Amino acid sequence: MTNANETLWSPVGRPIEEILAPRPRRQDLSGFEPVYSDIVDYILRCTHRIWEEKNVGLCRTHYGADCVVHTLAGETRGVDQVIANTLATLAEFPDRTLLGEDVIWSEDAPGRYHTSHRIISPMTHQGDGAFGTATHRRAFVLTIADCVCVENRIVEEWMARDNLWLARQLGLDPWAIAQAQAAADQDGDQERHAWRRADLQRVWEGHGLTAPPPRDSASARIARAFDLAINQAMLGEAAMVFSSAVEGRWPSGRRIFGRPGWIGAVNQLLAMLDRPAWVLDHWAETPLPGGDTAVALRWSIAGLHARRGVYGPATGRHLLVLGISHFTVRNAEVIEDTTVFDDLAILRQIAGGLGQ
Repeated sequence: MTNANETLWSPVGRPIEEILAPRPRRQDLSGFEPVYSDIVDYILRCTHRIWEEKNVGLCRTHYGADCVVHTLAGETRGVDQVIANTLATLAEFPDRTLLGEDVIWSEDAPGRYHTSHRIISPMTHQGDGAFGTATHRRAFVLTIADCVCVENRIVEEWMARDNLWLARQLGLDPWAIAQAQAAADQDGDQERHAWRRADLQRVWEGHGLTAPPPRDSASARIARAFDLAINQAMLGEAAMVFSSAVEGRWPSGRRIFGRPGWIGAVNQLLAMLDRPAWVLDHWAETPLPGGDTAVALRWSIAGLHARRGVYGPATGRHLLVLGISHFTVRNAEVIEDTTVFDDLAILRQIAGGLGQ
């Protein structure tokens, strides 16, 4: 959904002191705490309170009791799991800082907000945890978190984090991590991986967003580019929505420059798959300072790992990709692209993980 409010609430280019300065309520946020002035302020400020100020218990008033968090590495349910995961991450990376680059949002129904929060996190691996024994190395990771927010609570979340790039910065072998995770996935009740089978089927059947963006919107033009590139292999035509000088960030620390860079990044996914299918799961647009437009697309890809490519030899495994992309649009062309998905979770699937 397009944010029709012309007030520029984006944090882009604003110092943290200004972002966190108290301000009067400027949006009707029924049921939200008075400290929050608008939905962008809610996301940035509650993130700061929970992570930087270490008030992790605030999750109980900011997440729904049975909230579901979707990632390509599995799903979790309930606020207790959110708290446990937050504490575990802070134990492993005690100085982790969540720097909000942008929040692109929509009000999909009265009082029901959808936010797409782009975060860069510098941190030091000082504790043992999910990434093994502490390496004491500095790293940073790019994350985009999409949240559904109702009356001060996040009731559903989709998160994409560049975990493979994080592993490499810590000096770890991503393939070894993926193999260990896959081995653990093969033990126990396989029904815990049913979400992945259902999502693969959903994407292959073409069930994405039920209400597509308006045909003349920036979101529609970019979604059309993904459809052309992945569903129809019309990569050159798809790239025409991008500026010839587009710059971007993609997983594993990749940087893209120009239309050939975008084509190459997309084709690294496309070239290894049979029956590739792409669907749009959510979209939002918000204005940026200076007249640009910010676009957020959450999307999914399903396909059969049938050919050798960026992730190694073909395995015949069914692969699912959950991706979130942020774009800056100027004069009807994309000039910046930040796309995040979890390469490590893709390797995990290739290694036989997350069920059949």
